[in-house]
Amino acid sequence: MAAFLATTASTAHIATSFIASSQTSKTHLFISPRKNLTPRRITKLTPLHVAAPPSSSAAAPTSDQKQEGYRVGDEFGEERSDSKFSWKDHWYPVSLVEDLDPALPTTFQLLGRDLVLWFDKGRNEWNAFDDKCPHRLAPLSEGRIDENGHLQCSYHGWSFDGCGSCTRIPQAASQGPEARAVQSPRACATRFPTMVSQGLLFVWPDENGQERASATKPPMLPDDFGKPEFATVNIQRDLFYGYDTLMENVSDPSHIDFAHHTVTGRRDRAKPLPFKVESRGPWGFGGSNEGNPKISAKFVAPCYYMNKIEIDTKLPIVGEQKWKIWICSFNVPMAPGKTRSIVCSARNFFQFTVPGPAWWQVVPRWYEHWTSNKVYDGDMIVLQGQEKIFISKTMESSEDVNRQYTKLTFTPTQADRFVLAFRYWLRLHGNNQPEWLSSSIQTLPSTVLSKREMLDRFEQHTLKCSSCKQAYTSFQTWKNILIGTTVAFCATAGIPSDIQFRIVLAGLALVSAGLAYALHELQKNFVFVDYLHAEIE
Repeated sequence: MAAFLATTASTAHIATSFIASSQTSKTHLFISPRKNLTPRRITKLTPLHVAAPPSSSAAAPTSDQKQEGYRVGDEFGEERSDSKFSWKDHWYPVSLVEDLDPALPTTFQLLGRDLVLWFDKGRNEWNAFDDKCPHRLAPLSEGRIDENGHLQCSYHGWSFDGCGSCTRIPQAASQGPEARAVQSPRACATRFPTMVSQGLLFVWPDENGQERASATKPPMLPDDFGKPEFATVNIQRDLFYGYDTLMENVSDPSHIDFAHHTVTGRRDRAKPLPFKVESRGPWGFGGSNEGNPKISAKFVAPCYYMNKIEIDTKLPIVGEQKWKIWICSFNVPMAPGKTRSIVCSARNFFQFTVPGPAWWQVVPRWYEHWTSNKVYDGDMIVLQGQEKIFISKTMESSEDVNRQYTKLTFTPTQADRFVLAFRYWLRLHGNNQPEWLSSSIQTLPSTVLSKREMLDRFEQHTLKCSSCKQAYTSFQTWKNILIGTTVAFCATAGIPSDIQFRIVLAGLALVSAGLAYALHELQKNFVFVDYLHAEIE
């Protein structure tokens, strides 16, 4: 759920406080999607019972469930899929454009395939190439943008234009066969279709899919993102657990009050969440609850999860208000055990508390990301432990975890309905896992990384965020200046004969040292902050 809440964490307490004080029957500030985004193909559901297991046959209630009064039916029972879902035939957002440096090539993994993203100034467009030079397979992401604006390999200097054509082979003779080598198809870099839309760079992961890519629209953010009354904010972070683990997490609003206690929820506000899946199919699924707040959710395969909250509340002076929150998360499968979370959010209240272009929106983007990363951290170790158990269970059995899911877990409440809906979709339509484009066998990060490595904000976010990277550098510069100032004041404090002047210099040294220490402590928010649930009261 970190992906849902990452960009609204700083105001969630304010909103929930108003709701809790004025309307005690309301649930908390979750997130949810457009309920009017009707898919082309809708599978009508038979209204059966509560949270249904994604099993191959209808599940009869167990004796425990009968005793406890549960009515777990076969809402996600046996069904055949007549359409084949292709993981390659979709647009995937790979980065927020504002966080890409047009002067440098950037490495990225998509469906297990290594890519290099770079900006072609001549054509004024972003490109995605296979991250290997056709010469000797060196990574092009280690290269540079040359004087002609082309991508140059750092190994032998071969250069490529935005179409992937080789434009220079420095070692080739000026005449003869070597001179013609630059025109050979074998000298070309492999290029993937790209598109910039809504501030996101999208990549189509099939180099031969240009025609299909041109005929397909990328996932779209709701229209509210373009309205002036909505304040928007975004974040991206690379997470060291799998696509299915993250997707299950973002499908689960009920964990917020516990995993994100005091950040975006409160333990004492947890309550039943009667969600209903209203439509589903190869495209994904959608559903909602009834009441206030009105929470809706929609999963658009393979990785887009839209969320929407509508809150009717009444405030002093201004009277009745209709608050609306959008949290749209893209959960991009980079490689087995590694996923990029890109979250775009919008809301029509408390706009002054989020970054923005208006003069009164004074909160910097990097400060918002401090709180957002705290939300990610709240899930990180919990999901690492969960994934390790699922992996071990999968290794013990030849059956896929999605088919075993309701045997391995106990999900008796309607709050888990969207989690089951996702696992059902992944089993029936998604072939149980993404279609990895690389066959290399890798150890999954969650099984080997330490807690310190799992919570490493610097590698996972700061280096990939233009705002946080710049702020980190500024903090480091000012800290060094203050340390130098402290040394200078200390060195000169004993020189003046006037005792009062000495005291002033000593005081300034203490102030500089204190400020340097404060910056040092604040700078940790860009690097690593330990998260201990048991210590949060």
